[in-house]
Formats: sequence, structure tokens, C-alpha cells
Amino acid sequence: MNRPLNQLGLHSLVYTAEWDEAAARDVFTRAAGLGYDLVEVLMFDPAETDTAMTARLAKEYGVGVIAAVCGTLTADISSADPQVARRGEEFVERAIAAAAEMGSPALGGPSFSAVHRYTTAPSPVARERAVEIYGRIAERASAAGIRVGLEALNRYESNFINTVGQAAELVRAVGSDALFVHGDLFHMNIEEAGLGAAFESVADVLGYIHVAESHRGPLGDGTIDWDDVFAALARIGYTGPITFESFSPSVLGPEWASLVALWRDPWTDPDKVAGDALAFLRNKLTTHQKGL
Repeated sequence: MNRPLNQLGLHSLVYTAEWDEAAARDVFTRAAGLGYDLVEVLMFDPAETDTAMTARLAKEYGVGVIAAVCGTLTADISSADPQVARRGEEFVERAIAAAAEMGSPALGGPSFSAVHRYTTAPSPVARERAVEIYGRIAERASAAGIRVGLEALNRYESNFINTVGQAAELVRAVGSDALFVHGDLFHMNIEEAGLGAAFESVADVLGYIHVAESHRGPLGDGTIDWDDVFAALARIGYTGPITFESFSPSVLGPEWASLVALWRDPWTDPDKVAGDALAFLRNKLTTHQKGL
């Protein structure tokens, strides 16, 4: 079977919620052994992330890195409080520097807000301010050789950007090639009217994709219409990176499991779920990319 046109990534949280050398080496070992091209490293605190170690292991194993970050409640670009929003901007600036240090070409994730059940709608002032802030972020990212993605989250995890269309609106409003839309099928399956159509509507600014099943478990075992997704990606000629993301409470631990409301184990063997996902993705991509 021919290899797909896209680089395929493995989210580090499939194996561990830690990122010390032992945990990172295990992830890179498994990713390389399975045949993944990339490892996504979610930085909980960019200032505390060992970027030199990450870059060294990525080079040792011949596997690329994609960095990601989430905002926090005290460093939240979506906040109506200008001081909190400013801390959010500074937090993302540190994440850009860390991404560059670890050799990542991009910074994905919902950098615009915390992963949190917000109880009120965002302020119009916050939306206006976000365009200004991401304008400055885009300049700093471009100078660092990094592109920054905006990952739309479902309504239960953010109140600011819930659809890829909303992410695209902000990216287009800033008007910089240093920004892109980061689509995640788990969130899109909750918020979008149609997955394939949603990707087609943001084709001009789409730069990164998380693939996840509707229940965050094994791919093909839920309600995602995978042929709709990959047919649309083939139509728009998407050749960017695609990363498999799946969570299990036994791996994440109680704090992270609570954050993403995951109360049962969708799988117990990370090697099997990761290996099966890679085979599944290669099959879908090569099937739909024939003739491209």
C-alpha cells in the first residue's frame, strides 16, 4: 500500500500525562516502532517543559514533534479582563519559544482559553481584543519560524471558539499566514452540522487535524462518518499533518480524566489502539487520495 501524503502523528497523552525523560523516551520509542511520523507534545506549562530533551529524543528516534498548548483560567486570551488576557498572550509567547526550541514547526491547541466549563457567553470586547492579540502573536510566531493553530473546542470545554468556522473567522480577521485552523473531530462531531462540509468551508486556512472517535476510543468504533471526512480532505487537497488522539482514565489519571469528563476506559492497551489507529488512517487516506 502506498504511504499517504500526510504526516501522521501520535498524541503523547495516549501513553502518558507526564513529560520527563523516561516518559518521553517511552513515547518516542513506541511512536517510532509503530511507524508514526510525529509525536504531539502538549505543554501544560511551556516554562517547565524540557524542550532540549524533547528535541534531542526526536532527533534520536527520527520522529518529528508538534507542540500544543491550552490556555488557563489565569492566562486566558478570551477573558474580558485585560490583565488576564495579557497574561494569556504572554503564556502563548512562551509556548511559541518552547515550540521552536523543541523543533516543532507549529503550535496547536486552544491557546485562546482554558479547557473549562464556562457559564457565560464571551464578551464582544474579548473577541475584538483577541484579533489584536493574535495579530501580535502572529508577528512573534513568524519571527520564530512557527505557525500557530486555533483548535475549536466543544461548548462544554470552551465558550470562545466552538466551530472550525469560528476559528477561521479569527484567523482571517488577523490575515497572517502564521495562523491556521486546528480541527479536532471529537469536538467537531459535537458542534458541526457535517464534518466533511466543515473542513471544506475552512480549506483555505486549515493546517492541522486531530482525529478522534466520537467516544474518544478506537477509530472506527463510534459514530464518526470517516469516509465523509477523508473524501472531503481529498477534495480540498489537504496534505498537512494528522494526529491520532485518544484518552483513557487509566493513563491520564483522575485530574485529567475529570477535566475532559472521561469516566470509563474506552481501551486498556495503548499499543493496540495506537497501532490500529495508524493502520486505519493509512487505509482511509490512501483510499481517498488515489488519483491526487
